[in-house]
Amino acid sequence: MKRFLPLLLVLLLLFSACAKKTDVPDGMVRASAEFADYDLFVPQEWKLDESGGAVSAYKSPDDPASVSVMAWGLPHADDTVADWWETYRAEFDTVFRDYAPVSEDNVLLDGVKATRYVYTASLGDYTYRYTQYAAVRNTSVYLMTFTELADTDHSEEFTKIAEAFRWK
Repeated sequence: MKRFLPLLLVLLLLFSACAKKTDVPDGMVRASAEFADYDLFVPQEWKLDESGGAVSAYKSPDDPASVSVMAWGLPHADDTVADWWETYRAEFDTVFRDYAPVSEDNVLLDGVKATRYVYTASLGDYTYRYTQYAAVRNTSVYLMTFTELADTDHSEEFTKIAEAFRWK
C-alpha cells in the first residue's frame, strides 16, 4: 500500500491540474450555475436573479440595468450568427415598438467569434437600449443580453462583464 500512495498523490495532482477552474475577478461574483458551460461574472453589488430559465442579474430594484445569458440549439450544424439573427430579428415586431438599430460589429467573446448588436426598442411605457453578444459554439447559439433604460449608460459595467465572461 505504501508503494501506491506516491502514485495516488501524483494522480490526484494531475487530475486537479487538468480541472479548469475560473477564478472570480476582483469585485465580481459568479452568476452562472456550476453545470453551465460558461462562467458569467457580475459586479458584487448586482442582484442575482434565479427566477427564470436564464442566468441573469440586475443592478438594483431602482435601476433595471440587467444582464442575462441564454442558449438555443441551432436547427442546422452550419448555421452562423447571421443566420440565427435573421430569424431572431424577424420576431422583434411582435414584441417591441420603435425598434431602431444603433450598431453591429464583430467581437470576440472569450476567444470565440461573436457579433455585438446594439439597438433601442420600446416595451410597455419605456424605451430600452439592448446590447447583445451572439456567439455560435458547438451546435448552439449563446446570447448575452445587456438591457438598460435608453437614457442611462452602463457601458463601462457591461464591458467589464463581457470581458470577464469565460467558456468552460
